[in-house]
Amino acid sequence: MYERFSDRARDVAELARRQARALRHWYVEPGHVLLALLDDGDAEVLRQVGAPAEALRAALTEALGEGTVEPGEYLPLSGAAGGVFERAPREADRLGHRLVQPFHLLLALLATADPVLTDVLTRTRADPGRPPAPRTAPAAAETHVADALATATGPRAPGPPTPPADHDPYVWAMS
Repeated sequence: MYERFSDRARDVAELARRQARALRHWYVEPGHVLLALLDDGDAEVLRQVGAPAEALRAALTEALGEGTVEPGEYLPLSGAAGGVFERAPREADRLGHRLVQPFHLLLALLATADPVLTDVLTRTRADPGRPPAPRTAPAAAETHVADALATATGPRAPGPPTPPADHDPYVWAMS
């Protein structure tokens, strides 16, 4: 599966397993892959489209939660996480690249439309009207990530206010 993956992309796969193990999960989910990308340093691409890495990391860790069982030696990929690693070479092909880089994993991750990731990305996106961060990623990469992020999270429409943390969700939904 990892024949075309660069060393950095393979490192992301291993980092995702470490993230899952640190959260005491017994399998790797797409959220662990995004946490691994944040640790790998590709968070700069996300920052340029308005998603602050620190907020993403905190929201992802909260959304994934902590498991209750010590994971075993081998952590399998969930179906969705496996789909990310299978789609990444297609993203590289689409862009005319031979090797799969972490950037391609990010594009594949955004294309999965995982509900946890979609919710976290929607909640943590900064105001799209703010000035962009300094350019460090290629313009083409930034455009592809921005398009994928917009597709994954949909348009930013004003929604209902977020309930306070101590508010009963059932009562909030019924009000």
